[in-house]
Amino acid sequence: MDDLRQQAEKRLEQQDARLHELSKEDMDRLVHELGTHQIELEIQNEELRRAQHELEESRRKYSDLYDFAPIGYLSLDRDGYILEANHTIGIMLNRPKRTLTGKRIFDFIDRHDHRIFFKHLEDTLIRQSRQTCEARLKKYGAADFYARFESIIAEDGERAAHHIRTAVIDISEKKHAELALQRSEKRFRSIFDNVAVGIVIADTERRIVDCNPMFHKMLGYAKEELIGRHAAVVTHPDDEPENALLFKRTLEERRGGFRMQKRYLRKDGSTIWGDLIVSFVYDERGRPDFIVAMISDITEHIRMEETIRHQAYHDALTGLPNRMLFTDLLISALNQAHRNKKILAVMFLDLDRFKVINDTMGHTFGDKLLQAVAEMLRRCVRESDIVARIGGDEFTILLPSISHAEDAAKIAQKIMEQFKKPFAVNDHELHVTMSIGISLYPNDGEHMETLLKNADIALYHIKEFGRNNYAFYDSAMNVRTLERMILENSLRQTLQRGELVVYYQPQIDIRTRQIICTEALVRWRHPELGLLNPMQFLPLAEETGFIVSLDEWVLRTACEQNKRLQEAGHPSLCVTVNLSARQFQQSNLVEMVEHALHDTGLEPRYLLLEVTESTAMKNMDITFSNLTRLARMGVKCSIDDFGTGYSSLSYLKRLPLQSLKIDKSFIRDIASSPDDKAIITAIVAMAHSMKMNVIAEGVETEEQLAFLQSVDCDEMQGFLISEPLPVEELEKVIELYK
Repeated sequence: MDDLRQQAEKRLEQQDARLHELSKEDMDRLVHELGTHQIELEIQNEELRRAQHELEESRRKYSDLYDFAPIGYLSLDRDGYILEANHTIGIMLNRPKRTLTGKRIFDFIDRHDHRIFFKHLEDTLIRQSRQTCEARLKKYGAADFYARFESIIAEDGERAAHHIRTAVIDISEKKHAELALQRSEKRFRSIFDNVAVGIVIADTERRIVDCNPMFHKMLGYAKEELIGRHAAVVTHPDDEPENALLFKRTLEERRGGFRMQKRYLRKDGSTIWGDLIVSFVYDERGRPDFIVAMISDITEHIRMEETIRHQAYHDALTGLPNRMLFTDLLISALNQAHRNKKILAVMFLDLDRFKVINDTMGHTFGDKLLQAVAEMLRRCVRESDIVARIGGDEFTILLPSISHAEDAAKIAQKIMEQFKKPFAVNDHELHVTMSIGISLYPNDGEHMETLLKNADIALYHIKEFGRNNYAFYDSAMNVRTLERMILENSLRQTLQRGELVVYYQPQIDIRTRQIICTEALVRWRHPELGLLNPMQFLPLAEETGFIVSLDEWVLRTACEQNKRLQEAGHPSLCVTVNLSARQFQQSNLVEMVEHALHDTGLEPRYLLLEVTESTAMKNMDITFSNLTRLARMGVKCSIDDFGTGYSSLSYLKRLPLQSLKIDKSFIRDIASSPDDKAIITAIVAMAHSMKMNVIAEGVETEEQLAFLQSVDCDEMQGFLISEPLPVEELEKVIELYK
């Protein structure tokens, strides 16, 4: 603007010098031109003033923006001295900005971060480009805070090489969030690495992204061997289709996850069972992002369940299906035969005079003979046929699909031929014969009970007429039922005649060897047949319904005699009374027990009622109701013959039970059977975990007792201590074990 003014003044001087030489016309023209230039000069002066005003206004606005910007600004020299600071950095440091100028920036930076910021300044000067770093700033009178520094070399002439402009941004919230996230991730990683279950993180294609040490150790792999591999690689081939289907359905239905039990393949080729819980994680748009799976090794649990389940449905001695499994298979086969209009055969088999063998050769010899017979029967039938042992020396065979009765006869003849050969047992050759009764569906019955009953009738007919043969059922064989009626009538009169008597077998505490309870066992003093044990008349009592009256009589007699023993000064013992399946299902059971206790004066705590495992599991609603009401009365309850039926442990643990009684079939062979030892060990551990005592019955040897002590079994009964005794002799034994 100054140059324009000088040029205009010079032009005016030149024109003034020429005025004297010009004519009037020229003078007029010059005057006009002079006015025009003067107007232009005034316009230019006005524009100059306006530009200066705008510049000042711009400088003022820039100063305000700089001073009150949302972030702090500093101008530093190369040594870190503050040349200039805005108002915001003063607020950030809780100091007036005028007090900052001339001080080193290091005065306000945490000493632990001095090295970081020094390198930041050095990099800015050397690289001549924008540099960033993070450091903690000290706020006067308050806690330190995190800041991010962004620095560049100033571009303002000679000072540029020594002048650094730095923006300061408070990132405390972000930094605290990052630190919290790091701590959270550290805690998660600690849990992830040390939790007692396997954890796998996979993508939506089921490829393993990460896994914790428990998982790769569980499968015998190094972690690196699993990362990136598909989950199907460690899944048992038989379980992969179901696993893949569940995965697919969960994705399609956008469910949160699923749970299943499946088998895993270890690196060495072995198999383990895992309880798998899969959770799907979705992103903010609702799309599947990744998968988290938790796997618990339940191999031992599954094996224990399989052992108990196998024992529930199979005979412990021979490994054959037991009565329960056989009846289930027979019902299924009958349904199929009905649909396909096929013939079906049921065989009842019984060794002839087996009791004599047992009595003369011993139970161990008899058991080995039964095992040999079971193996022989397996070889005589087709693969589709079912051989079962239903108790003692009794076997059954199911022929589910035959064309003619002759097919069943051929199987029977084949068995009879095999029995012509001697059995080798303990270096002895023994000739044994067998009797077989056969019934056919549909000719001899259309229901399971009818076919079994008629096959039994045919068997009885053979035994009555010479044994060592087979026979098909014939309706004429029902004559035998007349004899059963005579026995039934005689049984019904036992109460009036006073022929029933209660024997007691002591139960002792294994640790103290003291009698703590006695089991009441009924006997029949038959006028012609002598003393009959329960197996000789209880099945008939159950079949005829007389068992309900018999049970009530035993209960009252046991309570009355136990109370009498207490009043005679003997130690107060509990008495165990067995309830039949029919009695347990009676709607007035609890009232009947209550009346028996009231009438005899026995306190409820001295009565323990036993029901068999199969009876308890038959109708859980009735079982739960009856046991709960009895427990409220103070009566103790126990499961008898545990292990011979199939118990649902999830139901069993809900029942108010005080004890479990291990069936004697498990005790008999514990000296030689690892399987029986494992089953007993498992039952004791399970019962104790549910706060129940364990009673072992049928203990006959010190070796059996020693094993029971080793597994911490609580109580026992058996011939090792005492056989069942009448109440008069029981008193002597009680005094002996005081």
